[in-house]
Amino acid sequence: MNPRAPALSYSSMNTMLARLSRPLAAALLLLAGQVALAADPVEGVNYKPLKPAVPTNVAPGKVEVVEVFWYACGHCYVLEPRLDAWSRNGKAPYVELVRMPAVWNDLLKLHARLFYTIEVLGKPALHNEAFREINVRGNRLDTPEKIEAFLTARGVSKADFQKTFTGFAVESKLARATDLNKRYRIASTPTVVVNGKYVTDISMAGGEDQLFQTINALAAKDKPPG
Repeated sequence: MNPRAPALSYSSMNTMLARLSRPLAAALLLLAGQVALAADPVEGVNYKPLKPAVPTNVAPGKVEVVEVFWYACGHCYVLEPRLDAWSRNGKAPYVELVRMPAVWNDLLKLHARLFYTIEVLGKPALHNEAFREINVRGNRLDTPEKIEAFLTARGVSKADFQKTFTGFAVESKLARATDLNKRYRIASTPTVVVNGKYVTDISMAGGEDQLFQTINALAAKDKPPG
């Protein structure tokens, strides 16, 4: 102790303790979630139930895992390669991954239209290109004209773009996504919905690694018999 240092008041000490306690409490909560996940995901901690449950759109004998994303979401961009790797090598054979765009405002709806245009055109490689265009190159793709320029620069004809972007197939997919966003009560991205019954995300799971552990465990809860 330095005898020349001024004594701390009770008020200062309380303020200091409060500042120290906040990160400690956050770390303890994170640790608690990870410890709980080491056994099984805990309802209300690592995931929340979706009530009422939403019917899935996969074949019988499959468990549906829906990732709700947004192209301009940095967390979604970082998660995407991990999700790809999990889809190829980390998920059970009875699990089917479905990507679905978030749509809670006009910009998200525009990017959702981009996603479904890419899907209907049968150009899956452009999905990751759209992520990079926004998150790495800084092109927000925030108008139909910018989206058209982006796609035509990558081999999509102007006629195919114009026919598809506002075509019936894209409109139908967008309407379904809008309905499911409401029923899933999506308010942030990335969010994962397992088999229409369980909702989780990186924060609830306790990290990216724990997110995939949570998805696998929740999917196993609904594993089809046989």
